[in-house]
Amino acid sequence: MHPLLQALLSAWDWRLDVSLVLLTFATLYTTGWWRLRRRSRNPKLANRKRLAAYWGGLATLAVSLMSPIDALGGQLFFMHMLQHLITIMISAPLLWLAAPFPFLLWGLPSPVRRFVARQFARAATTRNLLRSVTQPSLVWMIFVIVYAGWHDPNLYSLALRRDWIHDIQHITFFGAAMLYWWHIIGAGPRLHRVAIWARIAMLVTLVPVNMAIGIVIANGAEVLYPYYNSVPRIWGFSALEDQMLAGVIMWIPGSMMLLLGVIVLLAYEL
Repeated sequence: MHPLLQALLSAWDWRLDVSLVLLTFATLYTTGWWRLRRRSRNPKLANRKRLAAYWGGLATLAVSLMSPIDALGGQLFFMHMLQHLITIMISAPLLWLAAPFPFLLWGLPSPVRRFVARQFARAATTRNLLRSVTQPSLVWMIFVIVYAGWHDPNLYSLALRRDWIHDIQHITFFGAAMLYWWHIIGAGPRLHRVAIWARIAMLVTLVPVNMAIGIVIANGAEVLYPYYNSVPRIWGFSALEDQMLAGVIMWIPGSMMLLLGVIVLLAYEL
């Protein structure tokens, strides 16, 4: 094996818990996609683009959580920021673009599938409860609280020092992002009728929040996250230069991805 390839593969942390979750969802989706492709007379339902989008979402999530990016995130703040950007701005929307609900449903065994389907019937208690706690305004607020809250220096440093808190950080980032992009993309289960202007508003109003956090981090006169002063510096970056680059990544590419979402929505509607 080529030394460079061997070094890259050895730097991956093939976590059993993460791998099992990703493989389970990949298996369920692919099984359901194949079943619906064989049964449906509508070729647009189970098309290859949706399968590619779902596998792309899972692949980028695996890269975010288990690749050298995760290991380097403990040494470089900008790599940790890049990790979060991949999870929130790439993996989550890709998974929803795959319209996962019907395919995951059809990937389940028949008795389980029928049970889950009953929970989403129009008069089902589960559906009504889920609908009440996932109102678009509430989801937007939850996402902002999670997104901004974890950038508090104390919480952020604690997550870097405790693996289990770091896992909670990733789970809450991903969970909040999935709720947020669910409304933006409008994938099933469609519990809410979110107008196009409301979806655009959810994207546009997040831009100043994202920019404000990124600008504060990028222009900090001192290191805001002392943890990065306590680890060996690599690649010639000082802790302050590393912090500035992390802030710029959040500020510019992060905001651009939100605005790209607005452009895509407008193009789709027009």
